[in-house]
Amino acid sequence: MMRSGVCVKTLFQKLGPVLLLAVFAACGREPVRMRRLPARMLWAWESPQDLRFLRQGEGVAFLAGELHLELGGARWVPRRNPLRVNPGSPLLAVLRVESQGAPLTAAQSQALIERASGLLSLPQVRGLQIDFDARESERAFYAGALKGLRSRLPEGTPLSITALASWCLEDDWLSQAGLFGVVDEAVPMLFRMGPEALSIRRRLGHGGTFREPLSRFSAGVSTDEPLPPLSRGRRVYAFHPGSWTAEAWAQISRELP
Repeated sequence: MMRSGVCVKTLFQKLGPVLLLAVFAACGREPVRMRRLPARMLWAWESPQDLRFLRQGEGVAFLAGELHLELGGARWVPRRNPLRVNPGSPLLAVLRVESQGAPLTAAQSQALIERASGLLSLPQVRGLQIDFDARESERAFYAGALKGLRSRLPEGTPLSITALASWCLEDDWLSQAGLFGVVDEAVPMLFRMGPEALSIRRRLGHGGTFREPLSRFSAGVSTDEPLPPLSRGRRVYAFHPGSWTAEAWAQISRELP
């Protein structure tokens, strides 16, 4: 464990961002900014959602809109369905990014930054989450956009991203891209994992963890798939196809560690 008197800035200079992030992960501490969010978050996707059944200490990560990166520009599609929440429910605004595989531009990066930062003006929103399944050729673009976005956010604002399970296991690209201090968590998507699902579940079941330090404090699950083995202490984001019901939330809440 690090002593409280150790200067983080000095460690950053000596160790570099990737190794320093590993040090914090080894200490079992997530970034302070994430303490603004509850340990249980419900994902509210593009369906009519009435979430007034949630209790104190439960939050909502809601799809605020989609940014389509198309050849020559960026097209914004705002949320189309109603979202009803309690006045005290902590909210995380989610921006979904879709691309066509074409080369991405600085103008599109700026569009992502502008749209995402603008979501902080929505009522009850405490932070942002970016949902982008970036191809390998899009990683440099994505990392640069995230860094630009962080520079626009008020101090203390949580910035989360979703992450393919493969990004969190043997692929070090998030850390190598210098995202420590930029992204506060990379949520491993432990559903819809495709051919790797069985091996990932076995690995977690045998006490394995994620190699990517940004992914060690959270997990994403779904109500329509068996829950993977999860350790206590993770922030859990739960997805439900279609509109949530109080019964669906109660069921998965009982199954969570």
